[in-house]
Amino acid sequence: MAKRVLVIGAGLGGISAAISLRQAGYEVEVFEKNAHLGGKLNVLKTRGYTFDLGPSILTLPHIFDRLFERSGRRMADYVPIRTLRPHWRNFFEDGTVVDLYPEPDRMAEQARKVGEPPENVERFLRYSSALYDLVNEGYFEQGLDTPRDFMRHYGLWRFWGFDLFRTMHGAVSRFLQTRYLRDVFDYFIK
Repeated sequence: MAKRVLVIGAGLGGISAAISLRQAGYEVEVFEKNAHLGGKLNVLKTRGYTFDLGPSILTLPHIFDRLFERSGRRMADYVPIRTLRPHWRNFFEDGTVVDLYPEPDRMAEQARKVGEPPENVERFLRYSSALYDLVNEGYFEQGLDTPRDFMRHYGLWRFWGFDLFRTMHGAVSRFLQTRYLRDVFDYFIK
């Protein structure tokens, strides 16, 4: 008899967990308090207006691709994804607009526009990329979940690469000078 698992919440995380558990052979039942699935991945329509309630940017689509592939499916057959330029547009109270691009020269242009030395952005992006590579290797690829798992996988020397004694805001502030870019990159703390 298969083990039974209850998943509370049918947002992106709950649905992903339910699919992964089912793929692993568990009987899964999902409970959702709302009348619709998707959690923040929804829209609210009221009084003639439509509001996006959540993630309009899908980061790490390759993680979701794998979820579909393990079920013998292709995510592209169900979820059309298209790359947008800019990736993200930020509006500030004073009318300033800062766009995020994957191309370094376009990001340098945005940095100069708000008085940020482009080399600061380049250094911050290299720092962030190195952290992502560390996290990806253990958390996303190996499923490490506890400090003990991380220590065992990375060893003491590589474990320090996580910049453990600095908050995300502290890292952003270490590299970026202007409030515009600090606000933009601090947003990802959410």
